[in-house]
Amino acid sequence: MLLPLFLFGVLMSEQIRRVAVWSGWMRLAHWSLAGSALFLLTTGWLIGHAPALAADAAELHYLGASLLVFALGLRAFLGFFGRGAERFEYLLPRRSEIDAIRASLLFYLSLGKSPLPSWFAHNPLWKPLYLVLFVALVLLALSGWLMPDMPVIGRLYLPRVHGWLANAVAIFTAVHLFSVILQDIRGQNADISAMVSGSRYFSVDREGLVKPEPPKVSIKLDDIGKR
Repeated sequence: MLLPLFLFGVLMSEQIRRVAVWSGWMRLAHWSLAGSALFLLTTGWLIGHAPALAADAAELHYLGASLLVFALGLRAFLGFFGRGAERFEYLLPRRSEIDAIRASLLFYLSLGKSPLPSWFAHNPLWKPLYLVLFVALVLLALSGWLMPDMPVIGRLYLPRVHGWLANAVAIFTAVHLFSVILQDIRGQNADISAMVSGSRYFSVDREGLVKPEPPKVSIKLDDIGKR
């Protein structure tokens, strides 16, 4: 009997609201980047570790690179000309987000035992990392395009640089997948489904909602005597 009463109290004290966060173009850019990166990591591994499949994997690798270039171009357009959180300037951390960054880091280190802070679009902890990832993907595409004809630029051996960048992206991808799954399990905002539907869920305290003020009624003592 106590559990239903507790749940009823929670529902009465909070209200779940569904808010549109990500546009269709942003979701297309995100999934194109994610799909092409995973595809390129797989085919790149086959090129280096499966000689029998290296030739076919190389052809597929170039197809994946075309998708990556398209995704980078779309994300760059949104980053400069998009709306709200789509723009690159939104990925710059702000002083007001320092507490949320610390809380997010503690949430991950405690495997979800510490409370997860709230945010509207991007997790404040991941904002600068997204910018670093974007730059790494651009350098990957550029080095992959240049290294067949110019494997050495100055003191840089481009195939080695390409491999280092690919390893960094692979590590980032694994950590990112772990974090969003942990957020969906321990949090309440549905981060994974937000990149499918475009909407996130937010808990709103009913006590903090704006309520209409009751009309003020005043009665004079003289009016009472007249009645």
